[in-house]
Amino acid sequence: MTTYSQSEKRLVIIITSLVTGIGFIDTTALNVALPFIQEDLNASAADAYWVMEVYLLGLSALLMAGGALGDSFGRRRPLIWGVALFGITSLGCALSTEAATLIAFRALQGIAAAIMIPASLALLNASFPPEERGAAIGRWSALVSLTIPLGPLFGGIAVDLLSWQTIFWVNLPLCLIVLILMRGLRKPPFEPPESVPLDIIGSLFVTLSLGFITYALMEAGRHGNFTLFHLQLLLLGILSFGIFVYSQKRLKTPMIPPHLFTDRRFVIVNLHTFFLFASFQSATFFLSFLLVQSYGYSAIQAGASALPISILVTLLSRFAGAWTSQHGPRGILLLSSTLLGIAFWWLSLTDGQYFSTILVPMVILGLGVAAFAAPVTTVAMASAGEGRDGLASGVNNAVARIGPLLAIAALGFAMASEFEAQMLSHNDFGNLTPVVQDYLRAHMNELGGMVLPTDWQQNDLMKSDLIIKESYANTVKFALRICAGMMAICAILTLWYRRDDIS
Repeated sequence: MTTYSQSEKRLVIIITSLVTGIGFIDTTALNVALPFIQEDLNASAADAYWVMEVYLLGLSALLMAGGALGDSFGRRRPLIWGVALFGITSLGCALSTEAATLIAFRALQGIAAAIMIPASLALLNASFPPEERGAAIGRWSALVSLTIPLGPLFGGIAVDLLSWQTIFWVNLPLCLIVLILMRGLRKPPFEPPESVPLDIIGSLFVTLSLGFITYALMEAGRHGNFTLFHLQLLLLGILSFGIFVYSQKRLKTPMIPPHLFTDRRFVIVNLHTFFLFASFQSATFFLSFLLVQSYGYSAIQAGASALPISILVTLLSRFAGAWTSQHGPRGILLLSSTLLGIAFWWLSLTDGQYFSTILVPMVILGLGVAAFAAPVTTVAMASAGEGRDGLASGVNNAVARIGPLLAIAALGFAMASEFEAQMLSHNDFGNLTPVVQDYLRAHMNELGGMVLPTDWQQNDLMKSDLIIKESYANTVKFALRICAGMMAICAILTLWYRRDDIS
């Protein structure tokens, strides 16, 4: 088959950027909207976390299987299936009127994303010859990176001017555009000639593992402590992961070939990806709650706070791919990890004043974000070997979602304990009446979204509101410092990269 023309290559970049961008925007826009969804649906803090977590669970648990679909059925068909299902489930999310229904459709939406996202990257890889892939991934990452900061702004506009359901409604025309564009695209020229059978057993046990672990962490956070039931779930999760690893060594066609578990490049890029996305997405997730619930930002203001990131990503991210092709990934990823760590630590010191304590770390954050997407993706796509780009895409995308999935759940548990400690030690807590104190203790699981009774005396309302906002602000800052620590781990991991890791 002849190679793609320049117009076909541009079409591939547009399609793959749209598909990946839809997944990112859906997540980052929802970060801003979640505090308002929690209030509108009268949901608990745990329910609000589950709206995000259940999507990440379905996405991360099935991404490896989704990537393997491309190796088994080609690059086009799984992409079309995933995009169509994502549109249908987005409709279900938009029509949801209670938390349980929204959570159910978000789970299905995560499954759809697990099919379409690795298929889009596999299509990108199979559309360009090896010598052009670094530059192509650079152009793709420049477009996709825009969705990271633009998502919160779109979410803010949707919530303040329209409704939170708009975040899901907009997916419908975007999915339709992708399906129409796919009709004009022929089979990619560098698609592997032989298909790889699906690993059903591996998919089952990695899904069970993530499900048990995440549910245990989330529910323990909601109750404020680990019960025997939660510990049993954690044990089942660990055992399921052990069975997954064992199955990969025994099956003839495993999802992850056993030799990759000891391959330096494969291990390093996926460890780096795990901590990078665990830190970045957890920090941006909780930062939205901090700005809205503690500092009184509107949804638009919270979303617009990330505009410096958007501007810098637009200007700089396309150079990251070219730099990686010429100099290798180590230097630029070390710089990116360092900048992100500094930004998260700086944000943990904010007093809520945007121009004095938020703008500068947001600029630093933008520089860090602009530098990481292309290098990490280039190394990841090369790490599984020729002809396994679907697998490489699926594994790396899975790891990129497993990181925040587990981090948000673990931080949610830690923050529940921290919030309780902050409230009980607050100077004004002891001055409240016993009735007010009992109410606050009983509703601590709602964290910064706690709703106070309107029939209280004005003095009690003002004091309680201040205690909640200050306690929650300190709690999120505690989480941001942990995120900065994870970026320090990323910086250390970059030292193991080599210049030739992109080929």
